[in-house]
Amino acid sequence: MESSPRRLRPRIRLAFEIAASYVAAWLTGVGFGYSLTHTNAWAHGAMWERGVLTWMHDRPLPMLLDKLMLAMPYLGTNLTMLPLMIAAALVLWLRYNQRLIPVQLLLVSVGSLSLNPTMKTLLDRPRPDLYPLRGMWTWAAYPSGHLILTTALYFTVSLMLQRVYGWKWPYAVSVIVILLTAYSRVYLAVHWPTDMIGGFLIGLVWLFGTWTAFARYRRAIKKSDLSRRQADRAA
Repeated sequence: MESSPRRLRPRIRLAFEIAASYVAAWLTGVGFGYSLTHTNAWAHGAMWERGVLTWMHDRPLPMLLDKLMLAMPYLGTNLTMLPLMIAAALVLWLRYNQRLIPVQLLLVSVGSLSLNPTMKTLLDRPRPDLYPLRGMWTWAAYPSGHLILTTALYFTVSLMLQRVYGWKWPYAVSVIVILLTAYSRVYLAVHWPTDMIGGFLIGLVWLFGTWTAFARYRRAIKKSDLSRRQADRAA
């Protein structure tokens, strides 16, 4: 009977820390966005943002790279990534008897998905009006949901792979995906650069909060199991 409270306390703390991380990520996004609303750049972009979009539009990419820019958003949307994470979670859970990794992956994905629409609705930043909008886009511009998800999820997977296998190359893949996703969203004229900055900051806070919470939970469970084994041996 003693093992149940030992496991319940870390779970309660994990839930509390995840909730706190979510609130911190949301406040980061709203705070950054709200600060932008008090500038002339909010509705029509700052001069430097308009300059970036103009520079990109004046230098169109070759056809194959242009198609790559149109495809990149699919690596950073829950339309594709959430079903992929659900499938991965089922495989890890049912085939490899993993419990915590699937929960963490799904939580990061669902959290990234739900952080985005509330801020879009609350702040309602117009999309750029310089050029026709291309590719995947819906409702308001701020923040970039693609940057929230790619930052939080891809680095979570990278950290997991380093922890389990010692691999470091997934970080390079994550950075490339994030940079190409950010570039594509501005190149396709559906976001201002500050939308991308906001999305990255939100994703970074969500990443740090969830990873720290789960790491602390793993340590607590390991310590609890060790104490139980020592008590069993002593008995």
